[in-house]
Amino acid sequence: MKLVQDKITIITGGTRGIGFAAAKIFIENGAKVSIFGETQEEVDTALAQLKELYPEEEVLGFAPDLTSRDAVMAAVGTVAQKYGRLDVMINNAGITMNTVFSRVSEEDFKHIMDINVIGVFNGAWSAYQCMKEAKQGVIINTASVTGIYGSLSGIGYPTSKAGVIGLTHGLGREIIRKNIRVVGVAPGVVDTDMTKGLPPEILDDYLKSFPMKRMLKPEEIANVYLFLASDLANGITATTISVDGAYRP
Repeated sequence: MKLVQDKITIITGGTRGIGFAAAKIFIENGAKVSIFGETQEEVDTALAQLKELYPEEEVLGFAPDLTSRDAVMAAVGTVAQKYGRLDVMINNAGITMNTVFSRVSEEDFKHIMDINVIGVFNGAWSAYQCMKEAKQGVIINTASVTGIYGSLSGIGYPTSKAGVIGLTHGLGREIIRKNIRVVGVAPGVVDTDMTKGLPPEILDDYLKSFPMKRMLKPEEIANVYLFLASDLANGITATTISVDGAYRP
């Protein structure tokens, strides 16, 4: 059974990591997928990779400025207009920050909030415009376990992800009357570009503190997105699902 057969799906941050894994899994499960990326070059590269993997599938790609509601609405609207509706919006794009509190500049803090919170807001707002008349849809927002528990440094990241969780819970309660679900996913430490840059000796020590003794794979997060986007999860909204292997920052 294909869990998201014919569901029109947009994935921000869909050119790599969790987002790219989600794009593949959703295509394999019957969805019509569009991806958003940071640059058109990144988008084109990801589209070429997906075309090679799934030559029969049409995948659209865009590189809107996520901090601009007009730009996001234009891209989301293009997808919805082409297919006649929008079923699933996955607000996955985000950036990280490791700077300790005493050294965080106002500009850096504002930047991570703009991408991680305003970007999610703009994606959710644009998706809602395309879903409200049909009275159906699912909005999935990528949070983080740091948004729940905090972290030892990099105050901007847990602050922004706590904002995503608050947005998810509040919006989910507000728009369920339109039969639109809003769910957050809070990953733990995932094997993506963000972790590949760590020196091996630091990473080894880091992994020893994990109950699972390993990082999660992007596909393990993407599979949760798949479930939440499917009709199997019709009763789940206004909450955040932790996918962390019992890791606590």
